[in-house]
Amino acid sequence: MARNFEPLSRAFLARAAPRGCARALDLGCGPGHTTRLLRELCVPRELVGLDASEAYVRMAAEASGPRAAFAVHDVTRVPFPGGPADLIHARLLLSHLPEPERALACWRGELRPGGRLLLDEVERIDSQDPVFVRYLELVRNMLRARGQELEIGPRLDAATRSAPRAHDELRELTLPAARAAEMFAPNLAEFRGRPEIREQASESELDALAAGLAARERGEVGLTVTWCMRQLAIEA
Repeated sequence: MARNFEPLSRAFLARAAPRGCARALDLGCGPGHTTRLLRELCVPRELVGLDASEAYVRMAAEASGPRAAFAVHDVTRVPFPGGPADLIHARLLLSHLPEPERALACWRGELRPGGRLLLDEVERIDSQDPVFVRYLELVRNMLRARGQELEIGPRLDAATRSAPRAHDELRELTLPAARAAEMFAPNLAEFRGRPEIREQASESELDALAAGLAARERGEVGLTVTWCMRQLAIEA
């Protein structure tokens, strides 16, 4: 995922992120890919990545060395460690959070005067490939059952319509079937046993879906998948 989305994220940060700010936070930093992009493109004097996963935080710290700090923290809880920031960044995070509008309000409250909140989230995902269409349907329904939403972009737009925006753009990323399946196949293997998935699909259908993703990952068949990303920079 980091490799596939880096070109869009890099362009967004180059256009919308202030350079050389005092303190920047990367929310839901995972193993540190987006944190390293922030370090390279924004060059903040202090950079902290936050994630709820101890394993991810450990991986991020090992990969980044002394160039950034990392902490285990639930990004829905404020205040953030160390206090307010000049720049707060989140990519592909709000779709995994319940009450995303509440999270947004909390994050904006953690900005210093003149600070900026950068959001890089899914507006929609389109494909004509039947295997990808079914996979995405399962994921959408699973997230909704948990109070979350895969294509969070329209809600994000509505929730921030009255906020001062320094940047607002929709950008597309189209991937060949093999690269999309490379991301989707391990996801299906991880969540296929969850009750929200079992309510939607039988074991045999899940086996067929896994086989279809594997064939696409090998490059044997398949159509493209297009992500439309909403990229927003909101000022304090």
